[in-house]
Amino acid sequence: MIMDPAPSHPPQSCALVSDKQLGDITLLEPLTRLLSSRTGTPCSLYVKEAFRPLVELMPSAVWGPDQKTTHAYSWTTHWNSRASLMTRRVRARRKHLLVNQERHRHWWHRLFFHETHVVSAESQYWAFYFWRALGGDTSAFTSPRLTLPPEEWRHPDLPHGDYLLVNPTAAWPTKFWEPGLWAQVMKQISAEKGMSVVMTGGGTPEEKEHCARVVQSAPSSLVNLAGRTSLKQYLHAVSRARLVLCVDGSASHLAQAFDVPVVTLFGPVYPVRWHWPTPRHVAVSAFDFSSEIPPPCSAVPAAAVLEAFEKVLSQGGGSR
Repeated sequence: MIMDPAPSHPPQSCALVSDKQLGDITLLEPLTRLLSSRTGTPCSLYVKEAFRPLVELMPSAVWGPDQKTTHAYSWTTHWNSRASLMTRRVRARRKHLLVNQERHRHWWHRLFFHETHVVSAESQYWAFYFWRALGGDTSAFTSPRLTLPPEEWRHPDLPHGDYLLVNPTAAWPTKFWEPGLWAQVMKQISAEKGMSVVMTGGGTPEEKEHCARVVQSAPSSLVNLAGRTSLKQYLHAVSRARLVLCVDGSASHLAQAFDVPVVTLFGPVYPVRWHWPTPRHVAVSAFDFSSEIPPPCSAVPAAAVLEAFEKVLSQGGGSR
């Protein structure tokens, strides 16, 4: 466990640096709360420019590049060269690097950081790991939370009534579920619950192709926003959903942060590091249905997803 460095003067501000993807940045939100509580000022977050709308929804964070001050200290949560180069542009009196294994420590880190700290992740949910590693009271940890996006972020084609949001893609195509299974689940929920169904998805060629295959068998009433949303519109769509069904990826983390009920499908990745279970946030893992290591997401049967959906509803999910 690492406690914050104790400078000779009271810290004025702190910075947090990461080069990771949208879902990973969402998992840093609890850490921004922890660091902000120690300095008495919002934590300055330095991430990819495209993710600025996400940072605007974090209650204890501000957009780092806008800050003109020199921070008392900074923490970088990834050990690769991109994150190190990002840290180089951050003004801080002490720069700290957190790594989860000794093998991730490199000689060249000393060119960018004053100190490197090795703290094992111990197969823990990543947001909890960051909290624990920097000395947070583990009994006080809560999962990421975001404020609701403003209405002006709404996509013009997004329904105003209750809708189920389906996000079938992630950065890794190995996480994809079968298009026919998505269509089966959409049709049954739409028919039985009377909800509109909205689909979002990423913009890579693999994600676009996968979403196009889902559309071929999906209900004709499907509102297909896949590849058609800005980040602001995507955040708004997730935040206003009655329930989210998705594969392991940003939609899962965002839904939980907005306190939207979510059922997340896990394929070749163990849920323990990427899922914080609650009655409103349920994981369905391919490891429970296949002996393959790692198992494909297609091993998850549609019946298991529908059962998880009903479980969330029975626990009070779907009503906000």
